[in-house]
Amino acid sequence: MLKQILNKFLIIPGVQAAIVVEENGEIIESIKSGIVIDKKNLDTIISTVMLDSKSTAWRFGNAPLSMVFVEFSDNFIILGPIAEEFYLILIAKNTANIGQITYEMKKNQGDIVSEL
Repeated sequence: MLKQILNKFLIIPGVQAAIVVEENGEIIESIKSGIVIDKKNLDTIISTVMLDSKSTAWRFGNAPLSMVFVEFSDNFIILGPIAEEFYLILIAKNTANIGQITYEMKKNQGDIVSEL
């Protein structure tokens, strides 16, 4: 059922991957389309983004993390918490509609949590 929920993100034009990870970086579920992702590189990117984000949040008085956006030349990554120890990561082309993606992340958060 979690794959079906993640598949909703792939319907959004430009979204290439949807990944649910645990706080420790372990991938719980992922689905991708139109992109080849090396698992080792993905693990490195995820752990780096998560550690840097937590460090930045700590510098802001340990403010809760609500969303992280990292842009590359052709793609971007959006990371958002979905439950206390789980995060949703979306990888999309830089032409994708960020507003639509973040709206769908919030809209589907409850369904994802119920599957964890």
